[in-house]
Amino acid sequence: MEEFTTSLVREKIEFIDDAAPPGTVAEGANVVRSNRVFLKLGKEKVVVRAQNMHTTLRMAGKVLADFYKNGPITPRIGRLGYDGEWAALISNYEREFNPYNWAAIYVNGQPAFRTKTSPFVDVVEQCALLSVDNYDATMQVAQGLMKQAGKAVRIEHSSSVAAVLTDNTQLMRCGIIHRDGERDITFSFTVSGGEMHNRVVQSIGISSALLEAINLRFVADALSEKLGGKGSGMKGSADANQHRAATGRLLALSKGLQAFEESYEVRYRPEKPDFFGTNR
Repeated sequence: MEEFTTSLVREKIEFIDDAAPPGTVAEGANVVRSNRVFLKLGKEKVVVRAQNMHTTLRMAGKVLADFYKNGPITPRIGRLGYDGEWAALISNYEREFNPYNWAAIYVNGQPAFRTKTSPFVDVVEQCALLSVDNYDATMQVAQGLMKQAGKAVRIEHSSSVAAVLTDNTQLMRCGIIHRDGERDITFSFTVSGGEMHNRVVQSIGISSALLEAINLRFVADALSEKLGGKGSGMKGSADANQHRAATGRLLALSKGLQAFEESYEVRYRPEKPDFFGTNR
């Protein structure tokens, strides 16, 4: 059985008119902000993109589970049924407070599933396939192809790693790096036990839950402070409703983490993060 490795990358890609001065973004420039996971599944190269970090990982876990169970994806692209998978992984909290969430899956450079169409992302993923496993060279390839097509643009690209996941067939290692302005949270955990494929899929899901919990913790704490502490305030206000929904979602994520820790041996470094407590 082969080792598994992937990473979650946060990206910002700007498609700027080539006539615009360097360092400036011309009015009407197309900016793509997304998160990206690359999966090498046998002969298939699969990319999962989504609006936020945790749904990107969660959708990647769905793709992996499908591949492990049913084999290569390419022969089944027309009947994948990922609409149901996507709907199932979106929480009630996100349905209410992030209705514009989106995701896309590319297999060997071609879109296999999309909730939102972006011709610019399509070009990037087609060029990523052409750049032969050198993603850093992708933007130069994309610039060249778009120029040939009569669309002269300059592509400016920035990225940062948010998670690294590796399973050596005996042990899963997950590193989380969350940077947002002045806030910098870094920790890792290892997972042992169980069958490798299940361990990989479940570990990806828990990494997703931890990243979601980090963001929800900031949201809940900010709303609590705004409401006067511990979610007090007008019960029917929009802020109070969101605070109640965020803390409820944190509780659900905490229960999922507890179930995971009961199924596998999980060790944290430097220590188990406390993003889930709702009594703040």
